[in-house]
Formats: sequence, structure tokens, C-alpha cells
Amino acid sequence: MSDTCTTANLAATLNNLNMSGTISYDATESTAIPPGDVGLYQLMNQLISEVSTLKATIKTNEKTLIAKLKADNDGTTQLDNSIASRSAINEGVTNDTRGGLTSDPAAKPAIITSTTAKHNLSEDAVFDIFSGITHLIMKLNNDGDVNGAAVAANCTTT
Repeated sequence: MSDTCTTANLAATLNNLNMSGTISYDATESTAIPPGDVGLYQLMNQLISEVSTLKATIKTNEKTLIAKLKADNDGTTQLDNSIASRSAINEGVTNDTRGGLTSDPAAKPAIITSTTAKHNLSEDAVFDIFSGITHLIMKLNNDGDVNGAAVAANCTTT
């Protein structure tokens, strides 16, 4: 590993940190977040915004689920298939029974819902996604190492 860098790489790094291109909701990562236009700080701010919006959505749906639970009198809560009250379609892979959940996605309420119902996610599905993302960020914040784990399979050092 070298302790020097070219002036061009130093300037490009500073430029990359501060670029301000357009982030969109396109289907592919490279078109939604064009690496030649979007800066790292911009991307980090977008991530924070997206997570905040997602948390607010989950909190809203949680209130609906609490109301459903309060109205329950027979041990089975009827979900009305509204945006805020649907069964999950997708569940977690690793943590699908965490906290006493059953492994049947249709028996779980969705905490993130979509208008088409095909992307309804249970709490354990969202937990799986966020635990992976969070652990990767924890590694980045700890010299790329959390108890000996490498930063990421697709990152290399020279």
C-alpha cells in the first residue's frame, strides 16, 4: 500500500465528494445514482432522507396496527387490505421468526406497503435489510473491521 497519491487523484477525490448531480427513482442503481454526476455527500444526504421517510411511514403504519390490536377480541386481527393494513408478501430470510414471529408471511402484517401490494414487507424483512446495511456502515466506521469482518466483498485495497 502506498502512502502517496497523484495530484490528479487528490483533486478528483475532492470533486467526487462534492458533485451535485441528479438522483432519481430509476430502476437501476447506475441510472438512479449516476456515479459520474452524484457526489458522496449528496448520496449520504439522500440516504439519510430516505431512511427518515421510511421510518415515518413505518411509524404511521405502526399506529394503524396498534389500533387493530386494541380492537381485537378473538386473537385474530383482520387486516383490511388498505395501504396501512395488509398482510406481508415478503418476509425476512435470516430473521423470519425473530421475536416470536411465525414463518408464514401472509400471517404477518406488512410494515411497508405498496399500492400494488406486491412489495409489502414484514418487520423481519425490513430488519434483514437494515441489519446488513447497518453492519456494513459499522465496519466502515471502525477501520473497516468489526470483530475481524472484512468491509465488503466488492471493495478492494491496493
